[in-house]
Amino acid sequence: MEEIKQKVKKVLKRSKEGMTLNQILKRAGFRKRERKKALGVIYKMEEEGELLKVGKERYVLVDENVETGVFEKYPPGFGFLIREGQEDVFIPPHATHGAMDGDTVLVRIVREAPGKKPEGRVIRILKRAKNRYVGTIRRGRRGYYIEPDELTLPPRIAIIKKKSIKVKSGLKVTFEVIGGRAKIVDILGHEDDPSIDLRAVLSKYDLKEEFPKRVNKEVQQVEVLDDARDLTDKFIITIDPRDAKDFDDAISIEKKGQLYHLGVHIADVSSFVKEGGATDKEAFKRGTSVYLINYVVPMLPHRLSSDLCSLMPGQERFTMSVFMDIDSEGNVIRRRFMRSRIRSRVRLSYEDAQRIIEDKPLEENTVSVFIGNSYEKIRPFLLQALELAKILRKKRQSRGSLDFDLPEPIIELQPTGEVLSVAPSVRLWSHRIIEEFMIKANETVAEFLEENEIPTIYRVHETPDRDKLKQFLRVVEGILDIKFDEDVEITREFLQNIITKAEEMGHGTIVSYLLLRSMKRAKYSPNNVGHYGLASNSYLHFTSPIRRYPDLVVHRILKNVLDGKPKTSQEFALKLEKIAIHSTKREEIAEKAEFDIIDFKKYGYMKEKVGDVFEGFVTKVTPHGFFVEIEEYLT
Repeated sequence: MEEIKQKVKKVLKRSKEGMTLNQILKRAGFRKRERKKALGVIYKMEEEGELLKVGKERYVLVDENVETGVFEKYPPGFGFLIREGQEDVFIPPHATHGAMDGDTVLVRIVREAPGKKPEGRVIRILKRAKNRYVGTIRRGRRGYYIEPDELTLPPRIAIIKKKSIKVKSGLKVTFEVIGGRAKIVDILGHEDDPSIDLRAVLSKYDLKEEFPKRVNKEVQQVEVLDDARDLTDKFIITIDPRDAKDFDDAISIEKKGQLYHLGVHIADVSSFVKEGGATDKEAFKRGTSVYLINYVVPMLPHRLSSDLCSLMPGQERFTMSVFMDIDSEGNVIRRRFMRSRIRSRVRLSYEDAQRIIEDKPLEENTVSVFIGNSYEKIRPFLLQALELAKILRKKRQSRGSLDFDLPEPIIELQPTGEVLSVAPSVRLWSHRIIEEFMIKANETVAEFLEENEIPTIYRVHETPDRDKLKQFLRVVEGILDIKFDEDVEITREFLQNIITKAEEMGHGTIVSYLLLRSMKRAKYSPNNVGHYGLASNSYLHFTSPIRRYPDLVVHRILKNVLDGKPKTSQEFALKLEKIAIHSTKREEIAEKAEFDIIDFKKYGYMKEKVGDVFEGFVTKVTPHGFFVEIEEYLT
């Protein structure tokens, strides 16, 4: 592929006017049997911004002053080309070429003088971030228009009239932008309907709960071979949120002398979802389950996610088990992996688990299920788990792992969809027990696969950009009233100390939030560069295959190794790269959808409090204003 690229570049360098495809193929000397592959490379070069198509037929080589990146647009009309590790390029309103927020664009740098912000103009839109938007129909003096929910779009967009659609002020609609006007695709309902925000988010991100018929048919016919180790005699429990529907992880623990024998048992989804089947293809397409407060768009059909694969109490279920013998310093002395069959003895909510740890009576409306196991039997189990979790947490922090512990908004809804209450979440030790055990299991699987040179999908978090961290420190100086040396070494330990100091001064949430914004996003990749936030050299996602596709892939990879049939081909490595890229994109879409529905509900809730006075902190400043978060409601 690289050889073909170089040949194409060589011939195009000689032509200022560009060449047609036939001219490129002929002058580069490609034989007939090579031309199909060469065309594929040329199209790929165009897609990635290395070549630019001029007019209908001619291709030119992109010069050094042209760069590819993501366009970030602001309401006044201007925007920026986001460059990784470099200063962003300013794009004035007249030079955006119709680019929308999030589009991948080709930009020619027109000015890059020392001491001044580089400026450019969009010369081509390589890929639209999306082509569907949501907005509300309004009536103005000149007729109807759409007021888009997206702040990056113009505040008023004229409607392309269509006889089959009756427009009415206040209707929420899905629309496409064509030539600067809105083409209505679907009418979602009236803006005053309490459930309209859910329909708007589902439509905006094209999220569908229903599965294709071929998937439902395949799921009804699923068969599993029972070649698993019988662990049904072990005392194994699950700890999950009160409203959890799918239980994909369970734990067991025993302490013998100074060693903790920890078992992490994960739903064996790969035995039910065959690679390349209809269910597998649909799971890959979705990438992840999406949680919209009290509504879930699942990655897998309910027969799998909430039944056959779910580790429900009292039911025999297939699992992939990771056993770790851990010493009093938090070191894994021995590890074992196996297919297994378990029967969960207890289903606990986080709240009930915490009450048992603190030796308090359970809530009257408990959702926990004990199946004949007494409070007195469960408490020693949880205390051992707590003991080990504290050891693992201490070891993780000692190597520089960052703990943000940011509260999340807990939104309680009425059956109609209206908000009853908004409150920040409370972090319990029961949460941390599961968190520490899952992190350790993920690390253990990652280390095993890496040591054996088995291609897999890692969960990576790159080192943050130093300039962004220095900007973070400048802001923190004002919040904490301290001064940092200009040449201070910004290590993970240094950053964790700042978080700790901020918490002591009552500013932990805002400082953690600002630091998180200074970090790069974690992503999936077949190339292991470590996980900065966790201070982990090797990390992946293994513990949630019901709701994350990369976890399902890792299960298959581990099974192949256990069967003595590891996949190590170059073709397989390329497949993993495709899965990693797609899964990262799907995760980003899921996060945006989840943030949107929370924001919709919070805005509706706060509308009733107009005129009230609250304390808050500024979380973001933009050219058109700033964002303030009210800690009491996390709004």
